[in-house]
Amino acid sequence: MPFSFIEIEQKKSRLILFVFLFLIFFYFLTVWLLLLIVRNFFFASAFGNEFIFTFPPLSHTLIALAVAFLIGLLHWSVSTSNLIDKISASIDASPVDPKDNYHQYLKNIVDEVSIAIGGRHIEPYVIPTSALNAYSLVDFQDNAVIGVTEGLLARLNRSQIEAVVGHEAGHIVSGDSFNATVICSLSEIYKETVSRLGQGTREFRLRGKGGVLILLIFIVLTIMNFLNQLLNTFISRQREYRADAVSVRLTRNPLALAEALRLISQKWHGSGINGENIESIFIVSPNVRSIEEQEGLAADLFATHPPIDKRVNILLDMAHLDEKTLDENIKNMIRVSPIAKAEFKEGVSSDKKRWFVFKQDEWQGPFLLDELRVLKGFSPTDWIKIEGQDSVFEAFNDDEVNKVFGATIEDKEDSYPCPHCHTNLNELNYEGVPILKCDFCAGSFVDYSGISRIFIREDKEFSQEIVDLASSVYKTKLRYNSFSKPGTSDDWILDCPKCRKKMHRQFFVYSYPVEIDRCPSCSGIWFDKQELEVLQYLYQNKDKFLLQDKNSV
Repeated sequence: MPFSFIEIEQKKSRLILFVFLFLIFFYFLTVWLLLLIVRNFFFASAFGNEFIFTFPPLSHTLIALAVAFLIGLLHWSVSTSNLIDKISASIDASPVDPKDNYHQYLKNIVDEVSIAIGGRHIEPYVIPTSALNAYSLVDFQDNAVIGVTEGLLARLNRSQIEAVVGHEAGHIVSGDSFNATVICSLSEIYKETVSRLGQGTREFRLRGKGGVLILLIFIVLTIMNFLNQLLNTFISRQREYRADAVSVRLTRNPLALAEALRLISQKWHGSGINGENIESIFIVSPNVRSIEEQEGLAADLFATHPPIDKRVNILLDMAHLDEKTLDENIKNMIRVSPIAKAEFKEGVSSDKKRWFVFKQDEWQGPFLLDELRVLKGFSPTDWIKIEGQDSVFEAFNDDEVNKVFGATIEDKEDSYPCPHCHTNLNELNYEGVPILKCDFCAGSFVDYSGISRIFIREDKEFSQEIVDLASSVYKTKLRYNSFSKPGTSDDWILDCPKCRKKMHRQFFVYSYPVEIDRCPSCSGIWFDKQELEVLQYLYQNKDKFLLQDKNSV
């Protein structure tokens, strides 16, 4: 590694001191300039004195310094507490889902890289967006995080993801990630927060209200933008080259990182979404700005990342390859999904035990255990027999069947009853995402956080029936543009499998007019048979449908 542990700690201590002193100076200069303006313009005009430009006396200057110190200390203490949680919340990042196959795939890669850098514990995080990007964070307690977007996780192959994670690990071991995290906490996170607040006030502006609030937001945003540019001078663009070099040392595969950077640069990497103002922590700036691809003094001062093409060329030189080979590799890239195709098999498992029930002078069935729970009139004294066996006995004599007559599915805390069949839903993985599915009606219940993951991932192979259904749904939308807007229906019929409250029947969104049942309490969504697949197909083929729109005009 390029630094020893002692050198890294010394570098971190110097940065903390320099940045804190810089904050004090920034606030002192701001307070002193305000004092200068008030003294020379407001007080002079108020007393009608002849205008003579004067500087504040030493006593006022010392007061300004004391005020600046208190403001700077408050800013520092508030900004540097709970660094990782605060920044993660601002970019909607969260720890990996232990039941998600893609997330465990990422965790395995992070753990492998962690071992390669000496066994330092690194927590993997994921941002739920289709953009391609990655970041790293380190706080004052030496907690470390490496995060990637769902888009990067879904579209890059394993060697490319390993190279990206290795790059972020390089930032961590060199201390650069800690520096960027501190800078981000002092300015960029406030810029992001104010920017979101500004977007929320557009309605007021359109109606001619909230002018004072908008002005205040503009002033704070301007100040934070200026402070951000100044603080960025503490971040050297050279750190990205160093992290690229560490990644190559860890993976011994410069071509994989070159491919990853080229793919990220060609795709959307985050502009216009939450976190676009937090640039310094990412492998590539979320904002597409011309200065990021320039060199020179201005770029060194105001850009957080060096030109991607230059980084790629350096990596190609390490691999002794050229641009043509890189383009061919990307064109012929084979990505192996981290999930098994078998997870898409539907239907009832053949190894489940089933029973016949003697009712109305005949044997009925066979029934699964969950079907017996809702079988009308089924009692402990009814005669039953197990499928494939000849012995007959009363239901209460079978330990498994006897459980049916205890607490019902709805009463059990660890059960999730199907809204239609009232049988227990089974957990399975769909596109690597844990969902609950009914074996009988084929409906499925998905947590809100899992929907975006399913849409971003493209492992599902759609049947012709789903393709035809999706096309039919979209044609209906084109034919009737007067659909009710989502949420306008008063249908509250089905019970949520998770929290047992009524769900609201509505369109998922107006752009994709597939009706679903949404729970307003836990935000989970119930999809009847094929609704999830149709919706997923519409989303993943939206460009094709938009082209149809243009051709039909």
